[in-house]
Amino acid sequence: MFIQTATTPNEDALQFVPGVPVLGEDGGKRTTVEFTSPREGLKSPLATRLFAIDGVKGVMYGSNFVTVRKDPDYPWQLMKPDIYAAIMDHFSSGRALIREDDEAKVADSMDVADHDSEIVAEIKELLESRVRPAIQEDGGDLDFVSFNEGTGVVKIRLRGACRGCSSSTVTLKHGVEGMLSYYIPEVTGVEDVGDELEAQANKEFEKLEKSLSENKN
Repeated sequence: MFIQTATTPNEDALQFVPGVPVLGEDGGKRTTVEFTSPREGLKSPLATRLFAIDGVKGVMYGSNFVTVRKDPDYPWQLMKPDIYAAIMDHFSSGRALIREDDEAKVADSMDVADHDSEIVAEIKELLESRVRPAIQEDGGDLDFVSFNEGTGVVKIRLRGACRGCSSSTVTLKHGVEGMLSYYIPEVTGVEDVGDELEAQANKEFEKLEKSLSENKN
């Protein structure tokens, strides 16, 4: 297996292209699946192994690529051999990318729900058809989080190579926000709340761990 690499706008994120399909039926309806911590990575044998490599901060699967994000203090030249080995071993083994028990839990935020308003449905359609393909080419992705009809603000979560990328602010303001407000006048702004949601999730997990620890004692 020959694994190619592709740079992204984020110098701390690389795309690894193994030359075989990556996220197929394992991803359900999703076009990408991301893991931002070793705990989340337990859902995937490959992600579990990648997080065991010093410096790995995030893993995202796309249709034909694996995006790996790293700590800025760790050089790629020291990490690449272990990443290549992990990816090659996984796809040579024939193992499932995502554990069977977790496949049903993988949902896509871009799916239009019955309770979505007409504006939300239009926002999701534009993000899915006009924004997502371009972002995925650079090893990233985005989730729709919410739309506030009172303020006109759309909240999204940037994922993969887009996390921590210095150009993501420009992408949001001049790309996503400009396009959405052009087609949907009700949209007045776009905000990335990825870090905020991740911090909340980690805080809730810490509370749960503390509660379980106290109950044991």
